Formats: sequence, C-alpha cells, structure tokens
Amino acid sequence: MDKELFEVILRKSEADSKIKRIIDMKMESAVPKGENYTSNILRVTLKVVLRNGRISTKSFILKKETFSQDSKEILQGYSLTKAEASIYIKVLREMQYLMEEFGDTEGPLWCKLIHFSQADSTIILEDLKTSGFSTVKRTEVQDLEHARLALRSIGRYHAMAKVLEDRGLISKEDYRPYALVYDQTIIKNVIFGGIKALIKGMRATWGEEWSETADKLNQITAEELLKKINSNGIFDDSTFKCLNHGDCWNNNMMFKHDWEGKPIQLRLIDFQGPHYNTPCIDVIYFIYTSIKPHLRRQNYKSLVEHYYESLITSLDKFGYKGSKPSLKEIEGALNQLSYFALALFIGSFPVEVYKGTDAFDVNKVFKTGGEEGFNLRIYSEDGIIEKIGEDIKTFLNLWSD
Repeated sequence: MDKELFEVILRKSEADSKIKRIIDMKMESAVPKGENYTSNILRVTLKVVLRNGRISTKSFILKKETFSQDSKEILQGYSLTKAEASIYIKVLREMQYLMEEFGDTEGPLWCKLIHFSQADSTIILEDLKTSGFSTVKRTEVQDLEHARLALRSIGRYHAMAKVLEDRGLISKEDYRPYALVYDQTIIKNVIFGGIKALIKGMRATWGEEWSETADKLNQITAEELLKKINSNGIFDDSTFKCLNHGDCWNNNMMFKHDWEGKPIQLRLIDFQGPHYNTPCIDVIYFIYTSIKPHLRRQNYKSLVEHYYESLITSLDKFGYKGSKPSLKEIEGALNQLSYFALALFIGSFPVEVYKGTDAFDVNKVFKTGGEEGFNLRIYSEDGIIEKIGEDIKTFLNLWSD
C-alpha cells in the first residue's frame, strides 16, 4: 500500500467520526456545590449526528470565571481563564510534542483544550469523566497510593517544563510570582483570614484546653505573617527552578483506577495559577493540602524522595543536560517553605474537608478583607482537632523560633 492511499484511508476514518450536526444539548453543573471557588464548571452533553450518519453522545466541560467585579478589582487584573488557556496553548501542546519525541507512553498529564474565548473568559475542555477519570472525594483527601501517583506525575510535569525552558519555549518572564507566597492581598484575605477564622472557631467549640493556643495565634499580625511568607519564597539564582502548576491539590487531579480500585493514571486540571519558582512550591502545597494529615506526617520523607526520583528520572528521560538538584537541595527548599505550608494548612484545610457545601464564600472573603466569608461551623466538625491540632502547635513553634 502506497502512502497516498494510506493518507486517503486515514482522512476518511477521521472524517467519519467528526460531528456533522447537534440534535440536542443539555447543560448541568459538573461539580457539586462547594467543590470549586473561582469558576462555574458545567458539563455539556450533546446528542449529535456524525458525518457517517450515526447518532452519538458527546460530552464536554465548560468553565467560566465567577469572581465578582469587586473581587476582580481587588485581585488587580488576575485573569485565571487567560492564564489557563495560555498554558494549554503554549505549554501543554509542546509537552505533548516532547512526549512523542522521546517515546513517552505514560500518557499526558492534562485533558484536551477544545476552545477558548477571551471575550467572555470561557474555556471548553475534554470531559475526562467519559474516559473513566474521577477525583478523590474532597472531604476524604488522598491515601498513599494516590499521593505517590500524584507526586510521580508532578515530577514528570516539572521535568518536561524544565526541558521546554532549556529549549527556549518557556520563559519565566511570562508568569507572575506565586500569589500565595508574594501577593499581600491574597495572603491577607485567604491565609491570614483563614487563621483568624480558625481562632474564632477554636474559642467557640474546641474547649478550654485550646484557649492558650488560640491566644498565641491571635498575637500574630497580618504584617508579620506577610513578612515571613514572603521571605519563604526568596530563592537565589543557584536554586533549581521551573514552571509550576500553581494549584496542585486534590480537587485539581483526576484519577483512572484499575479493576481493583488502584490509581493507574492521573490528569492535572485547572491550570489557572502558573508561576516560575522552585518546584518545591507545588510539592509542599500538594503534600499539605491533599494527603490525609496523619499519613503526611508519618510518610513525609518517603513522599519527598518519591517525588525527587520522578523528577530526576524524567529529566534524564527527556534529555535535560543542565544542572540537576540534589535530594538535599530539594529537602532544603521544602524546609524553607515549611512556615508557608503550615500557615496555609491550618488556614485552609478545615475549609477543604468540610462536609457541607457552604464552607467558603470567596467573593465575601475579598470584599471584607478576610474578616468574613469563612463558615465557622467548619471548625466544629468531628475529627478536625485530630487532623490539624498537631500542626497548629508545630506552626507556633516555628513562629517562635
């Protein structure tokens, strides 16, 4: 068979499966209430006629920003949708080419971008659910099997990003500094606001034995917190840096499982917060927001080592010739970020695992400077003291050092 005939066959095969006409369209929320704070996420289900005449069902995800105008003004022009679309168009496409170049058969770490409209901040994406992917339940967070796959995948992502940077396809100048470490408004509203809400919740429901701890937390000022977190993110030019995902937490990861329920593939979603810095920001953010706290405390060192192994082997696999970090350097950067991680954890984890749907009103948080918007009921849920109490004490020990 000559190549011309083969080309005709492939074109016909591809054309047969293309959509000719939409018969019906249904839109519904793609995530339960309380699962996403910055976007309205809809599942669009279409009944279509294909070019070969057959009727089929297709499904897509439609995302649109939900920040109020007040919040947008406070956030000084952050366009989460534009940032995400840029990653799909400029970065993930090149990562796909890189995987093809080096014969990487593990599969992509993202879904397909179908359409982006800058005019109304709308993105249409492949629906991963139709391919068998699902998230780990937010209120339960991840066990070790899911966490290990996640860290392996994050290591692959960072390695591919570094190779693209080395080839001149990614520039650190294209990305804003990480908001949760450098942006004073976001730190004050989200992290400090969460800690202040925690103090109120502790005093209301945790009992007299926690009153002294609440008093110590209450001595921390927003200015002091800003200063410490800002200094956490300063790394010199010798530090290994790359493009970070920016929001590596449980709800932004979808897993495919085998017949025994074991996770075998992962897709990262929600590329709205890309930034350039040490990859340890992604790593420590994930470890503290997305893993069962007792498992994180028991397995912290081995989880870091698992990430490091994935990063180094992936850099080698994709032909990176530059300087690679040592495990000691990665551990040092993570240790430098530990104050930020603990502040974020105690301020946000109760929100993340709350069983209700009204834990957090992002627009109210920004409108009131973090004074309102946190539902104090999140601090009276069963087991919350066991989940975060030990880390609150560790945080206060770091504060006093």
